Amino acid sequence: MAVVLGLDIGTTTITSLAIDGDTGESLGAKTTTNDSRFNGLAPGRCEFDAERIWIQAIRCLNAVSELLGHRASEVVGVGMTGQQHGVVLVDENLKPVSPYINWQDQRGADPHPDGGTYVDALVGRLGNEQYQRHGCYLRTGFMGLTLTWLADNGQLPENCQAAFIMDFVASRLCQAGLTSDPTAAGSAGVLDIHENQWNEDAIGKLGWSSKILPRIGSVREAVGSLTAAIAQETGLPAGIPVFTALGDNQASFLGSVSDRHSQLSINVGTGGQVGAYSEKTGEHPALEVRPFPYGGFLLANVGACGGRSYAALERFFRLVGESLFDVEVEGSLFARMTDLAAGVTNGTHDMTCLPLFTGTRQDPDVRANWSGIDPDNFTPANMVRSLLEGMASVFFEGYEAIESIGVTGMTEIVGAGNGIRENEILQHCIEKRFEMPVLRPAQREEAATGAAISAAIGTGLLPDLSATAKWLSFES
Repeated sequence: MAVVLGLDIGTTTITSLAIDGDTGESLGAKTTTNDSRFNGLAPGRCEFDAERIWIQAIRCLNAVSELLGHRASEVVGVGMTGQQHGVVLVDENLKPVSPYINWQDQRGADPHPDGGTYVDALVGRLGNEQYQRHGCYLRTGFMGLTLTWLADNGQLPENCQAAFIMDFVASRLCQAGLTSDPTAAGSAGVLDIHENQWNEDAIGKLGWSSKILPRIGSVREAVGSLTAAIAQETGLPAGIPVFTALGDNQASFLGSVSDRHSQLSINVGTGGQVGAYSEKTGEHPALEVRPFPYGGFLLANVGACGGRSYAALERFFRLVGESLFDVEVEGSLFARMTDLAAGVTNGTHDMTCLPLFTGTRQDPDVRANWSGIDPDNFTPANMVRSLLEGMASVFFEGYEAIESIGVTGMTEIVGAGNGIRENEILQHCIEKRFEMPVLRPAQREEAATGAAISAAIGTGLLPDLSATAKWLSFES
């Protein structure tokens, strides 16, 4: 008997999951809120206490070990994943010497000495070939941009190394050197996705050395072995391999999509992502081309709308109650909003919504709007329903972008994330817009499941990627 673990280091939650290596059955999971974000920072800054994240990760592993009881001794490997794009700086002993600056940080929007913003200046400096080489344009919140900002502002300590948050945790579990898989490294904005190596020319143009970056490895490889000290803290066997971490987008895909050639992924959490597997790269302004574990690429339409859009409307309704009726609503209004949307059975009578409250990566200045409003259709129920239909339409535009570069044969949608799982009306809107069924994974922790799958492949419990389908199932 064998057990594998998946550890997902997210910026909202941290999750550890145990899976039976013979059956693929979940044996237990522990999720904790990531409460390490610093408050009171300057506008546009988003930073976390990396040491606090480390402590929470250890506690999650220990909690799952306790859930396993005597089977904790059967754990044979740990797979890792976590939030892409951000950066934490560490010293030679893997101690943080900076906060963890995550993808939401907006210092790239700061003015650049040469005019415009940092992100505009750096994108211009890298030139027209960066998308073809890197699969994306440099964006604010990406490791490559944040490191440039820190270097330009005298905030890059000497002899430090840059790490993605999950690579930091993986290396510290083993006291081993920093290693990054291309699925994560690609999110730095300076990885050559064709060679799976750092683009030295691009990094030189940004003005710092690639020596600060982690070694590029592979999810097939172990970063190292769990140290005896960490084994004692977590209750796990000393010496088990800890595998190089996956990027969370690819891990979620791996942990939910059973047939990557016929299933499209729509993952709705705070944001929303539409993703499809491709054996080749392509180019479209609405897509990022991300390395996929074990070969190929994930074409991703990222973050235009999601749970944050629904939350914006919920906040508006809450403010109406407080401002007009002096009613302070306790608890969430989400369930009531979904009930209202379910009651709209004969259409919203020409009301439509563009739910882009925070813009897109291509056009950060675009904002949400409702149109087609008249005195009869201007109701809360229609506002909710049209927002959900608008989300489905935005996702469909992402799918059209994917199709435009040659991906065909999609017959089903795998709807991952709580935004779909907990909102049946959004699921219906997506099914209607795409004319495809939406399957909801039975595995609730998709990214952690993907990480565990990587450990199963790494240890030989699963022979290859094609065998993972037997571990994945969908709700009836």
